[in-house]
Amino acid sequence: MQPIDTVVFDLDGTILDSKINYEKMGAMIADILRDNGYKGPLEDRRAVYRVIRGGEKELIENGLEGKALKTALTRIEEAMNQVELEALPTNELRPHAAETMKRLHEAGLRLGIATRSHREYTVRSLDTLGLTRYFSQIVARDDTPTPKPNPGHLLQTIRQLGAEKDRTLYVGDTTTDLETATAAGVEFIGYWREDAWAQRLLDASCKTMVKDLLDIVGFVESRSAA
Repeated sequence: MQPIDTVVFDLDGTILDSKINYEKMGAMIADILRDNGYKGPLEDRRAVYRVIRGGEKELIENGLEGKALKTALTRIEEAMNQVELEALPTNELRPHAAETMKRLHEAGLRLGIATRSHREYTVRSLDTLGLTRYFSQIVARDDTPTPKPNPGHLLQTIRQLGAEKDRTLYVGDTTTDLETATAAGVEFIGYWREDAWAQRLLDASCKTMVKDLLDIVGFVESRSAA
């Protein structure tokens, strides 16, 4: 088993205790989709999220094309950006996030971010909370043509870090993160931020989980010593 010299993190829920109003975001996106002729079901926020994950193909299959498709995609991106930026003043770090990044950085590891949040929100969050200096690369949803759960998002981050995927660890808190890492062939650790989300990871066969981010430091050290 290879030692780990690179750790890529998800952002919201993993490093940040983010206060993004996803209910508001979902309602805004649902209205945009209906306004532009989307014919699929939009019964709740999770259904809206499935549409977003499906990308242009999902929209086209449910009645959007041409100008309506372009308009919907632009307005959806604007809505997501707006709601994310509104959360900036209330975001906080997850417990031990700062110490974890500091210790990994001091140990000489490459650190990166792969997030479905947009770049301005990501950079401003890390700047405000004092973590920017630890990360060599940030790949947000508007930095990649293949956002999570497409494995291209994580693989692009690893390439930009100048790293190798078999020496990289990805840390995230959702099944989207697990799906991304699995498809990319990258080792994954689930962060147990709360019981309900953790159970989804366990049900999806997540093999390794931590309740404290500092445990990532010990995990990496143990692999280096092996």
